[in-house]
Amino acid sequence: MILTLLGIIMPLQGNNPDPTRYPVILVHGILGFPEVFALLEWRLNQAGYETLNFFYPSTEKTIREHGEDLATWIKAQTKQDTILLITHSMGNLVAREMHHAHPEIPIYRWLMVAPPNQGAQSADLWSKIPLYRWWTDIPGQELRLSNIHAHYKHLPPPSCEFAIIAGGMKNEIGFSLLLDGDDDGKVRVVETQLPGYADFMIIPQVHTGLLFSKETFVQADAFFRTGRFDSTLMDQEFNLGKRLENIPELLKQGESK
Repeated sequence: MILTLLGIIMPLQGNNPDPTRYPVILVHGILGFPEVFALLEWRLNQAGYETLNFFYPSTEKTIREHGEDLATWIKAQTKQDTILLITHSMGNLVAREMHHAHPEIPIYRWLMVAPPNQGAQSADLWSKIPLYRWWTDIPGQELRLSNIHAHYKHLPPPSCEFAIIAGGMKNEIGFSLLLDGDDDGKVRVVETQLPGYADFMIIPQVHTGLLFSKETFVQADAFFRTGRFDSTLMDQEFNLGKRLENIPELLKQGESK
């Protein structure tokens, strides 16, 4: 009987080990820099996590090439120990390229913040401006919703546990009047979607503001510890299921603009 109980309890304990034993890798987005994580990093450190902040010159290489650089950097920093990931904006795509090309890097859990997993309608709008095309170079064009040839769009979802935090107003307008549907001012909620996520939530913050929100930290910690967000802080009235049913139609609307 004792052996039977141990057989039940031990696997349950193994499902959620103390996540602070793993370093948290932070990856910023296009035109970003490590300091954008300063407050979130401080909160993680206070909670007992070790953080490692990856910097890359985001506009100087393709997203796929940045993914290779991230893999090389992680291996040098961690000696291929298990890691946690928090990625923001285009940093999500860089990490997806890394994970696809280097599955030998063990990821325990991965939090995607404002990920343009389907591309971004805003990038299509900005690409009409020559200065944007010059400033963001190839990655700026890879981010376009209408760019069906972007390599990351043909990658499978991560094989590890991952969750998504999107920014938005939880309505049909969002923060930007130039974009269709709910958005964080740069990435639409519908564009963050990726099949297979363990959990999903919308926080009423703009794109970069998500990194300064205490709720982002609280949900990151909850996800790393349990594999789920803290449902007590989520808006129970928001009908995500209804919005998910319209993803294909909403994406087509964005591409046509």
